[in-house]
Amino acid sequence: MKLVSIKSLSAGVLTSLLLFSACTDLTDGFSTDPVNVTDPSVISTDKFLSGTQVSLIGIYEGDMNRLTGMWTGHFSGEDRQYIGLANYGVSGRDFNTEWAGIYASVVENAHIIKSRSHAEKNPRMLAVAQATEAMAVGLAADLWGDVPFTEMAKFPVVTTPKFDAQQSVYDGVQVLLDSAIGNFALSVPAGLATKVENADIFLAGDPDAWTAACNTLKARFYLHTKDYAKAAAYAGLGIQDASGNLMATHGASYLQNFNLFYSFTNYDRPGYLGGNGYAPMLLDATTPVSRDNAKTKEEARLNYLYLPGAGVYVGGDYEPNFLSYADGWVESPDEDGFFGTTTSFPMVTYEENVLILAEALIKSNDFTGALDALNGYRAYLDAGGYWSPAYQADYEHLYLPYDASDFAPGGMENADGVTANDALLREILEERYVTLTAQLEVYNDVRRTNNLLGIPVKAGNTTIPLRLLYPQSELNTNTNVPSEGVGLFEPTPVNKTPY
Repeated sequence: MKLVSIKSLSAGVLTSLLLFSACTDLTDGFSTDPVNVTDPSVISTDKFLSGTQVSLIGIYEGDMNRLTGMWTGHFSGEDRQYIGLANYGVSGRDFNTEWAGIYASVVENAHIIKSRSHAEKNPRMLAVAQATEAMAVGLAADLWGDVPFTEMAKFPVVTTPKFDAQQSVYDGVQVLLDSAIGNFALSVPAGLATKVENADIFLAGDPDAWTAACNTLKARFYLHTKDYAKAAAYAGLGIQDASGNLMATHGASYLQNFNLFYSFTNYDRPGYLGGNGYAPMLLDATTPVSRDNAKTKEEARLNYLYLPGAGVYVGGDYEPNFLSYADGWVESPDEDGFFGTTTSFPMVTYEENVLILAEALIKSNDFTGALDALNGYRAYLDAGGYWSPAYQADYEHLYLPYDASDFAPGGMENADGVTANDALLREILEERYVTLTAQLEVYNDVRRTNNLLGIPVKAGNTTIPLRLLYPQSELNTNTNVPSEGVGLFEPTPVNKTPY
């Protein structure tokens, strides 16, 4: 049997696939389909692209978001294994699927797309594949540190790929993104452009939108490596308004196109995941840690993201807002919650881009520029932000511009008397913390800033987990997996440097 992703997998993933294929004798002869979908040669390049992007959605919106979201105070584990996971009870086997998703479902297929795009002389298809691969491998470096890069996707020549240093992987990702930007600038015949447009489920092959998204990705990864000058520069070239957001779109069919959070909380494991964490408390005017002040009211955002006091499936005060018109929970699509059936999930956005700019500027000691960036974002929130229109109409929201005096010692946003720069940095990071709810960037933020915001950790611990464990499937078969300094509470190399 010839598997789509078998050509260049690391040995850990390969073993799992071979174990699966060993059972195929049980089903031999039952398929009458003349097209063997496990043979990549019969699958068109555009279909490969769509499928690879769907796999990327699963990585950016799936299990790791729920797990790290519990660790960073956006969710709570309320039942069965989720109680243990929320309390840092994980092992290598918990990450087998995510590792395989990155390397087998995205990277391997992206390499197939890139090879075909060269043969088909379609630089736009090539560019989308490069950007997609960069998103996957960059995330792997974020979560695990040292990971395969230069020897990935080279099976059978390389069966046990080496693990490249985290910084060198980030460098390689930047090269991938530069190449993608260059290829998006090339013209393509109308027929080839249409193929990309029809296949690309994120941005419909729009070269300008993709170029902006790639620049935001470059800014993201430069922020992760604490290169603030480059992070600010590329954010200036990144997504400039929400119409250019790269989103995972969803539909109303279970096991086909549901929002993955909705599927989990309502169909797959109802009652497992709650919202009883630090993040909703920041948004709730009734709590001691509320962000509300004379210039800020967070009621609309709180109700869009969470269901305060709902208790539909879980105890406590909050749960993820899964209300959805498509499933009959509300009377209008305008009332869909952030985790609703058809609600699109953010992957690379204007919201992230402008807050990268604000953080990078204040870390470069540009107080005025950082404050201007933050106030520009607050104006966007005050106009309705990213939540559904019904929440703007039914709940209070207010985001007036801050001025320098608000961050001076003793000012409204500086009651503890730190420097104005530190007070503004804290506000920017807190805004990122609530804006990027349920996104893996929050986990990256808490770790790279050494938990500057003081997110609560579980009893008996001094920190949240600082990396994911290497998957058991890889440990079993690849002797190149690092074994020193890679425990759950060991920072990845770039996060060992001071913030």
